[in-house]
Amino acid sequence: MNPSELPAVLYVDDDALNLRVFDANFGQRFRIFRSSSPSEALALLEQRRGEIGVILSDQRMPGMTGVELLERARTIAPDAKRMLVTAYADMQAVIDAVNRGQVTRYFVKPWDRTELQAALDDALKIARLELRIREVEGRMMKSERLATLGQVTAGIAHELMGPVGYLSQNVVSLQRDLGSVIQYVSRHLQTDPDATVAETVEDLPALIKDLAEGAEHLRQVALGLRAQARGEDLEATADVAEVVSFAVKLARAEVRERARLTSNGEAVRVTFGPVKLCQVLLNLIVNAAQAMGTTGRPGRIEVRWTVRADDVVLTVADNGCGIPMELQERVFQPMFTTKPVGVGTGLGLSICRELVTQFGGSLRLSSTQGEGTEIEITLRRAPLP
Repeated sequence: MNPSELPAVLYVDDDALNLRVFDANFGQRFRIFRSSSPSEALALLEQRRGEIGVILSDQRMPGMTGVELLERARTIAPDAKRMLVTAYADMQAVIDAVNRGQVTRYFVKPWDRTELQAALDDALKIARLELRIREVEGRMMKSERLATLGQVTAGIAHELMGPVGYLSQNVVSLQRDLGSVIQYVSRHLQTDPDATVAETVEDLPALIKDLAEGAEHLRQVALGLRAQARGEDLEATADVAEVVSFAVKLARAEVRERARLTSNGEAVRVTFGPVKLCQVLLNLIVNAAQAMGTTGRPGRIEVRWTVRADDVVLTVADNGCGIPMELQERVFQPMFTTKPVGVGTGLGLSICRELVTQFGGSLRLSSTQGEGTEIEITLRRAPLP
């Protein structure tokens, strides 16, 4: 076994000979941390939080007894098993500590190697089982929350379909009737010119077209939510340039006051549903915009993509506040968020990674705190027709 994978035991004793004897007896079986003073041991526990499974301390040490040390250690490493090595003269203090739950076991000097090894083995097994139980409980809680969210999502999709249907029908009627209105107004503008009215008439078809695209996008989102709740797979291909363009339009209100948003790439299709790809991009662009608040410099968000032989690499990069190294993997956990209360749900990046993975792609994050974040999505290139 790799030494870094061995169970970790902290042994505290102010006698250097005892430390060497303990290391000689158990160094091959456990990963040993040694401390010659209580203050050094507490500092090591702070540094190695969550890493040490057993703390074994001598009772008689200058400045702080073993019982006092283990009581302090309990707040730093609550999951670690705490044991004492003591002389007969200290028995009452040790028994009191055991009764208060500060110490799980004690050994009388000179300790027996076989007995101590068995106790350390048992303590580390219990610590690992307790950790596994907590992990399972955490996953169960997340699963329950996500199952509830799935039910809510199905309800939202159902409720969306009605209004979206009315909107789509009215947009079609508006497009049909607008042609007659524009013809009528255009004839009057020839005899009674008005620059403002002429500009409005010229812009109306583009505005209605955007409205029609938005209504269709909403319909596809509702269908996608419903399909996701049912476990259906809506396999499709998407034009990357078109989807990026539409995602940029949708994100405009969120980005406008925060950053300059640019996009760049050649025409290419990928094996990815266009609505789901837009959902992923919109999440990433909005996340990038929300990371601009505290930098004190002009914000910049770039969406770019490059075409390779069999895949397409799509990147969303920003110069925002960045993500600390220790949180860069946790941001993909459901319900985890680094944003203030009321901003975000903790589901955006988790859903993005899940959607990309569903379509055979991969999502990679790299970030430097204070400099910015770059998220790279690799997608399969759609076969040529």
